[in-house]
Amino acid sequence: MSNDFAQFQDAFFEEAAEHLAVVEEGLLELERHPEDLDLLNKVFRSAHSIKGTAGMFGFNAVAQFTHKMETLLDLLRNGQKAVTPSIADLLLKSTDCLKTLIESVKTGAAVDEETVQRLTMDLASASAADSQPSGTSEKKKDGAPVPGRGITRTYSICWTPPDWLFQRGLDPLQIMKELRCLGNLTKVSLDVSRLPHLADIDPEQCYFSWELQLITEKDRQVIDSVFEFVREDSELSIELIETTSEPPTASISAIPTVESDGPKPIGQILVESGVVSTGVLDQALAQQKRVGEILVEQKAVTPQQLEQALQKQRQQESTAQAKKTDTASIRVDTAKIDKLINLVGELVITQSMLSDLGTRFEMNQLHVLLERVAQLERNTREIQERVMSIRMLPIGTAFSRFPRLVRDLSAKTGKKIQLVLSGEETELDKTVIESIGDPLTHLIRNSADHGLEPPEERLDNNKPELGTIRLNAFHEGGSICITVEDDGRGLNRTKILSKAVKQRLISENEKLTDEQIWSLIFKPGFSTADKITDVSGRGVGMDVVKRNLEALGGTVSIKTAPGKGTTFTLKLPLTLAIIEGMTVRIGRETYIVPLLSILESIQPTREAVKTVVGKGELINVRGTFLSMVRLYDVFNLQPEHTDPAKSILLILETEGERVAVMVDEILGQQQVVIKSMEQNFRKVEGIAGATILGDGTVGFILDVRGLLEIARREIAMAA
Repeated sequence: MSNDFAQFQDAFFEEAAEHLAVVEEGLLELERHPEDLDLLNKVFRSAHSIKGTAGMFGFNAVAQFTHKMETLLDLLRNGQKAVTPSIADLLLKSTDCLKTLIESVKTGAAVDEETVQRLTMDLASASAADSQPSGTSEKKKDGAPVPGRGITRTYSICWTPPDWLFQRGLDPLQIMKELRCLGNLTKVSLDVSRLPHLADIDPEQCYFSWELQLITEKDRQVIDSVFEFVREDSELSIELIETTSEPPTASISAIPTVESDGPKPIGQILVESGVVSTGVLDQALAQQKRVGEILVEQKAVTPQQLEQALQKQRQQESTAQAKKTDTASIRVDTAKIDKLINLVGELVITQSMLSDLGTRFEMNQLHVLLERVAQLERNTREIQERVMSIRMLPIGTAFSRFPRLVRDLSAKTGKKIQLVLSGEETELDKTVIESIGDPLTHLIRNSADHGLEPPEERLDNNKPELGTIRLNAFHEGGSICITVEDDGRGLNRTKILSKAVKQRLISENEKLTDEQIWSLIFKPGFSTADKITDVSGRGVGMDVVKRNLEALGGTVSIKTAPGKGTTFTLKLPLTLAIIEGMTVRIGRETYIVPLLSILESIQPTREAVKTVVGKGELINVRGTFLSMVRLYDVFNLQPEHTDPAKSILLILETEGERVAVMVDEILGQQQVVIKSMEQNFRKVEGIAGATILGDGTVGFILDVRGLLEIARREIAMAA
């Protein structure tokens, strides 16, 4: 595949993702406002765009499935059908299926052909006159639908495809598959009379014709829609030759090649092999469990071990996906590009002025030199800000997935839930946006399952049946805050303490503040759920939230009130490429400490420093003893001071733990550009990355988590 064609395909996948988001968002809104014609037209246009571009690239399965959706949407916008809950649900399920089809084209992932065929049949049924999607179509053993005991029609179909059929990557056998979804194909004859002499055959031309006979309950409009995508330049006749009220007595497939080319389900293979009976298989399928869940129930593994394995699996999938995807891309507002180009022009002018001044510089022109250097500094700083803004996207791109999530959670939990979004226009670094999806998903699921009460309980507490989850984003200083708020029952202090004691996370008589109690829900394996559901209960969600946020350099806090609800506040850096840091000196070396990790700095007295057997060096900070780390020992440096009373101690915190780090001097605060140590050198314990300082030297950025691990190791050695 040429690079140009690959680039065009990448553009298709990006645009398809945007159109799918529009379709899903529009369908969710249509459930609330089914009479909104503008919304219907918007959804239809996006589906039509996907169909057209998919056909152009030869993605036949995507184009034909989208065409089925488009047909139903066209009936809705023309007023021939009404937007009912069942139709909206069918279109949302079809959107999910379309996402899977596009992903399979992009990555080569497997597709559930049975689901595709079932939804194709339901879409055709919903598009037929005086019909609604059944969702539970009766099927024969081989997967084709069985006509019911209504009116059965026999159609004779003659079809001569257009010459360009193969040029566009279309497969005539797909037409046969769709017809089989509508009934029984009792006759399929291939006409090759148009086939020229072998020397005159053009491999890109179609010379074949087909004569088909179909027995079905569907009317002609449904059959006609099957050929809609290949109607142009086709010769097609569909004649009704027989009508009967009795069901057909035979089901004959004239061409075995029309069968699904996907592998059979493992359960079907086991039944056909005689290993298990159909009844045993049905019981197993009814459990809807995965291997990991069964292992947890059998106590072969712990929930924590299962979550670690799943995390590893997700990382492997991400790595494999990254290898398949050539490059990541981002859409940028042209206004941002224009401003950047103007700034580069100013930078070139300033550089030209400096070069000219350098060729004829005299000391009486020093003030001119300083002015132009200051101008260069301003241009450089503004260019840096503009370049960083290119990576900034509205956080609404991350929020867009949650209306569908809340809708599905509402159906699963039997609760009435509305999601209120605000601050979607707040901009955040693209990398951070991509990383906060999972934490926000866990928090919203937690609010829906644990936080909000069932409708009857809310009515008993003088609350409206409809529970509310609010998702808000806003800037605060140099960070961004995201709040997930619900108006549910709030956190149960007694229940959390009881579970924590039962799981031996705390002792029975231990005294904890409210903040310490709320933080217990972030412990691995902790859950207050009375029973395990497919929404929550295994204690593998909230610890993921905390771990992922801290990996981004962020924090999470909780505010709750019994009977009124709970608010989770996520605080994140605007970008991962630049951080606010405190520059410190140890001897002649300079290090940067992330500002978010610094609680305070102190100069201790000699009496505050203690050496405890089994604990190492400790510092007394207002009655609390913290481990003390001498950075010059960690990095083998020659310090200016070895006496803590003459040094500065930085109190750092991460994941709720604190450590005191000893440095010689605090130089000041500044923004630093992070460079990876692993990519440019190798991993160094206690170092998160590096940057280039103003004097051109390399400054190392401290890893607070790594320093805590070093402190623990020193304590273990002292013991």
